[in-house]
This record gives sequence, structure tokens and C-alpha cells, in this order.
Amino acid sequence: MNSSVNNASAVQGGMPTWDNEKQFLKTRRWFRVLIIVFVLLWAILIGWVLFSPLKDADALPLVVGANLTIVLAPVVAAAAAVERTLESIFNVLENSWRTMVAYLGRGLRWLKNAEVEVQQARQFLANASEKYNAELQDIQFGQTSASALADEIQAKVNAANKLMVLAQQRLENAEGNLAAVTSSDSYISAKTAASIVLGLMLGVIIAAVGQLQMFAMLGIGIVPAQIDVLITGLVIGSGSYPVHSLVGILQQGKGAVDGVKGYLNRLSPEVQATREKTTTVKSEAGEPAQVQQSVVETTTAKSTSEETNK
Repeated sequence: MNSSVNNASAVQGGMPTWDNEKQFLKTRRWFRVLIIVFVLLWAILIGWVLFSPLKDADALPLVVGANLTIVLAPVVAAAAAVERTLESIFNVLENSWRTMVAYLGRGLRWLKNAEVEVQQARQFLANASEKYNAELQDIQFGQTSASALADEIQAKVNAANKLMVLAQQRLENAEGNLAAVTSSDSYISAKTAASIVLGLMLGVIIAAVGQLQMFAMLGIGIVPAQIDVLITGLVIGSGSYPVHSLVGILQQGKGAVDGVKGYLNRLSPEVQATREKTTTVKSEAGEPAQVQQSVVETTTAKSTSEETNK
């Protein structure tokens, strides 16, 4: 009888009643199912990209001094979108699926103890609040002097306040301990690995649906469309910071190549073309023609960079 009453009160108080061992086995099965699903999705996704009839994008040559951040703006924007999407997904999972988070981190036993501590702290705060009200209601206004009555009220209020502060502090510590389920090293490592895998998948999907071809954007037309889309998707899925780093490296490389081309153009000799223009005057029949004027014209062909600078 007592055990049934205790169980009922525990359920009503919000105490966790799940079994550690059963919950562990259930969570492990879900984890294995998720791994299998990810492997199958990767296989389907790669096959879809490699064997789909994608059209080669026009690979237009880049002009001198082109800003690759603008050229690769679709890739940069897609990478930022993937990053924000992953943050939203993990925020939802961490708040709604704590058993999986604890399974990958501190363990289910720790999670249950933390939940029990939170419920006990809340119950303790409720009891402290009731005692605070009871202390104030028990004050007797009889023949006691005003000073003695004030001292009694002050003493009871101070005692009740100390109890309330203690209860609130206990609840804050318990909730902070429960929220720390996502701060363990093992969970952070698992979250990082899952973010990489899921981000790469989202990146490939976005690149395939949007027909984003990074090599074609850079003016490289020798890469097949399927390979271009796959590599572009992997770059997008790596996140905004790696994409910005890649754009910076490519921009520096392009600037160096443009500088070398300009230097070689300045060193190349000017090409001169000479044309002689002769003006003749016809004479009467039977007499040879007489040369009246002879002009020599010289044309200089300058490099493209010099003309641009002018």
C-alpha cells in the first residue's frame, strides 16, 4: 500500500520513472537505426548526383581583377544556410531528445539523477513558499508590545527569506546541472561528427537541386557536371568558415596569376609593323609612271594591360 502511494506521488510530482537499462537499450537501437539510415541516404545521394543527367554550365573566363566572393556568392550563401539549419536542428534535438544526448554524453544514469534533483528542488521550493506564508500567518497580534511584535515579524521574515533563497539556489543549480548534459566532451565530439556528415549531405542536396557548379563559375570547363556538383556540395556542406577561407585562398592565387601576366606583358617587346605608302602619278601613254610621294608608316602594337591602364 505504501509503495503504491509513493509511486503515485512520484508520478504526480513529475519524477522520472523510466528504467535505466531499458532506456539504454532503446536509445542504442535508435542510434544504430540512425547510422544505417545515414549510410543509405549517402549511397542514394551519391548515386543520384553521379548518374543524373546534369547539364554543363557555361564556363566563362574570369576578367582580370574579378572578385571571387561575388563570383562564388551562391556557394557562400548556401554554406551559411546549411550552417544555420544545422544549428536549428541540434537545438531542437537537444531540447526534445535528452536521452539520446545523454547516451552520447554523460550517460542515462546521470540524466535520471539530474532530472530527479530538479524535481526535488522544485518541490523544496514549493514547500519553502508554503512555510513562508505559514510563518507570516502565525504571527499573533495580542497584547504584545509593538517593538516585540516588530522583532518577531522581522525574525520570521528573515528565516523564511533564507529558506526561500536556499530553495531557489538549489533549483538553479539543479537546472544548470541538467542543462550541462550538452557540455560533455564525448557529446561534443559526437555532435561535431554528426554535424559534418549531415552538413555534407545538405550541401550536396542543395548543389544538386540548384545546379551549382563551382568550377564552371571559376571559368574551368573541363570538369564534368556531375563531379562539379558533387564537389560543390561538399564545399557547401563544410560550412561558411571553410568556404570563406577557400575563397580567400583562390582570390590570392588569382591575384598572383594576374600579377604575373601583367608583368610578362610589360616585359614583352613592342611589335612594330612598317608599311610603305607610295603615291604615283600617271604620265602620258608610252612613258613610265613617275613617283610623286613616298610615305613610310610605322604602327606599334602595345600590350592589353598598358591599354587598360591608359
